[in-house]
Amino acid sequence: MSFGYQHILLGLILIIIGVVERGWLLLTIWLGCDFVALGIAHARGAHGVFGKRQDGTFPLWSWWLFLPLLFYVAVVWHLIRSLSREAAQNTITDDLVIGRRLLPSEVEGQFDNYVDLTTEFVEPAAIRQSSAYYCFPILDGGAPDPGALRMAVARLRPGKTFIHCAQGHGRTALFALAVLLTSGTAKSVDDGLRMLQAARPGVRLNGAQRRCIESFAVRPGA
Repeated sequence: MSFGYQHILLGLILIIIGVVERGWLLLTIWLGCDFVALGIAHARGAHGVFGKRQDGTFPLWSWWLFLPLLFYVAVVWHLIRSLSREAAQNTITDDLVIGRRLLPSEVEGQFDNYVDLTTEFVEPAAIRQSSAYYCFPILDGGAPDPGALRMAVARLRPGKTFIHCAQGHGRTALFALAVLLTSGTAKSVDDGLRMLQAARPGVRLNGAQRRCIESFAVRPGA
C-alpha cells in the first residue's frame, strides 16, 4: 500500500474513532482530517501541502490547519533522535555531507549549501537564517518531478553541501544521488547508492524515489 493510501486509511480510522467515542477524542477528528489531506497530497505529488516557504517557515494558515499533525511528527522525530545510535551526519566526499535534520548545536563546519528537504518541519532559526540555507520540500517517502530535481541541483553553489531530510535516509539519498550523478562522482545510480550506504547504512530508496533518480540519470535529449 502506498504512502498516500496508508495516510488516508489512518486518517479515516481516527475520524471514525472521534465520531464514535466523542468527548476529548473528538480531537482525533482534526488529526484524522490532517492525515487524509496528507494522503491526498502524496497521491497527487503535492509537495507544497504545508505551504512551507523558501525561508523554511510555515504560514499562519498551515499552523492552524495542520497543528495536530505537525505536533505529532515533531514528537516522533525527537523520540527517534533520542533513541537512535545513528550519527547525525556522515561525510560522503570532501564536498558532500548527508544526515538527518540537525539542531543548531549539531552543525559541524561551514557549508556553501545547506539543503533542507523536509516539508513537515520548520528549520531552526539559526540554520535557516544562514545564507547557505536552501529549501526544496519533498513529502516524506515521496519523490519530486525529475525535471524539478534537476533544476534544484543546478541552483546549488559551488562548494561544500549538506543535505538532510527528517532522518537522512530516503529523500536525502535521492537528492544526494542527484548531486553525485551531476558532478560525475558517481557513474550510476547503484554506484552512488553504494557510496552513500558505505557512510550511512540506513540510506534507502523506495520505488517512487528509485524511478525518479533513474529518470534523472537519463540526460535530457539522450
